Amino acid sequence: MRRLLRGLGIAIAAAVLAFGVVFVGARFHDGPIGPFKGGAFRSGEAAAPPADWNFAADHQTLELELPPEVGLAITTWLVVEGGALYVPCGVAESKSWPHAVVRDGNVRVRIDGKVYELRATRVDDPATLARVVPLLAAKYDVNGDGFGTRDWLFALEPR
Repeated sequence: MRRLLRGLGIAIAAAVLAFGVVFVGARFHDGPIGPFKGGAFRSGEAAAPPADWNFAADHQTLELELPPEVGLAITTWLVVEGGALYVPCGVAESKSWPHAVVRDGNVRVRIDGKVYELRATRVDDPATLARVVPLLAAKYDVNGDGFGTRDWLFALEPR
């Protein structure tokens, strides 16, 4: 039994160490690694923002490089409505990145190997929220209640 517990302890320690290496190492990576925040984009073809984002509507996620104050890139959900691109932030009050985006909305988005320089603006218009949030809720099978209060929505537009 002792040998089993010792082996289990070693396995747990190895898993924690591996997780820590990925978590810290991702910060120096070219963008996020799955759910782990990554570094600034170093690759991707610079592209002019399209007038219509409908080509991205079926994508489940995009990579969002946050303002230099944050210095990280994340993977996040997206929704396209009327050709416009939006990204949500769940439980925004408890996270630092949405507050940094409100202060400095200059972000970059990478989709399909192309990098777009955009401006993120928090959406608080009830009419826009009423159009976009149900699409987001349906796409990701989530409850749309709370958007505009605890959950925030950002519109991404050309700079």
